[in-house]
Amino acid sequence: MILLIDLHGFTTHILTHQLGAVHRVTATELPALNLETYTHIVIAHGTDTVDLTQLLSLPQVPVLALGAGYQHLAAAYGHTAVGPSQPVYGQPVAHHHTATGLFTGVAPQAPLVSYHPLRLTALDTQTFTVHALDDANAVLAYRVKDTNHWGLHADPAALQSSQGSSIIENFLALAPTSSTRAETSVSGPSTGRHVEVFTRTVAGLLNTPATFRRLQEQASASFWLDSAAAHRGQGDTTIMGTNDGPLAETIRWDVETNELEIHQATTTHRATGDVLEYLETHTWQPIQPVDMPGFTGGWVGYLGYEAKQATVDEHTNRWQAPTPDAYWIRPQAFLRYDHHQELTTLFAVEDRQLLDALEAALVFGTSSDPDIPDQHPPAGQWRLSATAYADRVAQIQTLLHAGQAAGICLTDTFETGGYRGEGLALYERLRVHNPAPYAGYLRFNTFGDALEVLSASPEKFLGVDATGAVESKPIKGTVARSSDPTMDAQVANRMATDPKFQSENLMITDLLRDDLAKVTVPGSVQVPKLMAIETFATVHQLVTTVTGQLRPEISAAAALRAVFPGGSMTGAPKLASLDALESIEAGPRGIYSGAMGWLGDNNTAEFNVIIRSMILADGVLTIGAGGAVVVASQPVEEEQEKRLKAQALLDILAEGS
Repeated sequence: MILLIDLHGFTTHILTHQLGAVHRVTATELPALNLETYTHIVIAHGTDTVDLTQLLSLPQVPVLALGAGYQHLAAAYGHTAVGPSQPVYGQPVAHHHTATGLFTGVAPQAPLVSYHPLRLTALDTQTFTVHALDDANAVLAYRVKDTNHWGLHADPAALQSSQGSSIIENFLALAPTSSTRAETSVSGPSTGRHVEVFTRTVAGLLNTPATFRRLQEQASASFWLDSAAAHRGQGDTTIMGTNDGPLAETIRWDVETNELEIHQATTTHRATGDVLEYLETHTWQPIQPVDMPGFTGGWVGYLGYEAKQATVDEHTNRWQAPTPDAYWIRPQAFLRYDHHQELTTLFAVEDRQLLDALEAALVFGTSSDPDIPDQHPPAGQWRLSATAYADRVAQIQTLLHAGQAAGICLTDTFETGGYRGEGLALYERLRVHNPAPYAGYLRFNTFGDALEVLSASPEKFLGVDATGAVESKPIKGTVARSSDPTMDAQVANRMATDPKFQSENLMITDLLRDDLAKVTVPGSVQVPKLMAIETFATVHQLVTTVTGQLRPEISAAAALRAVFPGGSMTGAPKLASLDALESIEAGPRGIYSGAMGWLGDNNTAEFNVIIRSMILADGVLTIGAGGAVVVASQPVEEEQEKRLKAQALLDILAEGS
């Protein structure tokens, strides 16, 4: 069995896939173990420190220490000298290796990526044999003489470490390994109440805004998951429904108290429990399954950013959101509209007559653009001044140079009180002027509150289809479009080759690969598209696609828990970034930066990242925006990027002020 020491990095689970059978422990758990029972020991890169002196008594056990671990292993043998910080994150590190040992069969100058900023210098040649150097003769790989103990500055699990798997294979060949997998999960898709589902298909060009207005008039909660950019070839299916019907259910959850409020028909009660566990265990199973991809019944709603306290081990919120940490609807009746086929499918559970009510709400024909009122700058302000935001960028860069993170996503919130406009009208303008493939509108008034989520999100956070195929499409890299077609193309191409944007994207790609590796079949995580340019109404963005195959025993709800919150909105490593942001940001993010979408009864899911969004709660309207801070960031430019991302929303808000 291989022992893997997890230092809370962000490639540990991908490394687990490379290694095979592992027993994973944290640094604090290490002293209690009998290390002689393991065939190999691997210390993964991460932000934790670990005392490795007990390895000195096991010279023949193969040990591989990576990233920060390579520095900890050297320290166990008495070496502490390092050069100045060189935080070259997400980019190959220039090096020269011996082509022996770990590097047997590895091509010269093979791309190797490191997420550790410090490099060992002046190694004692009586104790260490050097196997790789950088251009300044700092040591990037070594072997402790007369042992099987190796230190490697690079991270072989990083996407851009193209020879990483060869290095791991060379290390595993130092001793026989066991094929027994120590870590398995018994969590899995659950079976729920069996129900009869009725459907009806209606042909015709659906006026989705008018239909939703009519559909949601009498309900205390409603949802519109809107393929607002279908006409641009981005998205194809719109889903809408309400909590009308005696079997429909609406739940609200608070992460601090772990209290659920549950409404069904005319009754409301409270319970204690985790919201994702509730969603997973309260499912309906059709007696005759509907043979259709996508949403065919289940839960629709959101997880707010502060729900991270329940999904990220060892993390505690400093801030408490003013809005519920989760709000969900299980509709008894809903509809789906296929924009390309111009077909509407109506769904009703247990009551066929609900199909008639749905059909009565349909409005056909081309939708007209909403009226544009006179524009007035919205009266509101950011939590942070331009100077304060730039100062916080500099604080984060100090952490990056110290190796406490490779990149951290800093955000801010614009707030305006006393908003008097209609939230749905505001969303109708948003979807026209800033169409997005993962847009949507949620309204919740079920528990005497008044909450609306207006989202024009371009980012797919998580998708799980009926075959268990998992997909995430993180976005890192954003530039404003130009009205001149030639300049617009040049702007997009410059973005694609910008080292800063590439660094942001590669780090988050590795983080997403690692998050998905927690719940997917080993070896199935792939990156079919890396930093593809996607163009939206006001910006170009770099979008990477990460895929995997969900393990059969894992539920879609468990997958959502494993990857939440989205790495593109936190930083890498996730735990270190979240903890740092608690003190650096000026307040809670609330619903912004969370996830909005659906969990299907057939163990499927689709969620966006709640960005480019407005939250309207009891008359207070907020807009969140920010960006990834990396070593190459310029503080003033980061503050400008924040405003760029919010500007389209502020312009639309000005129309209704």
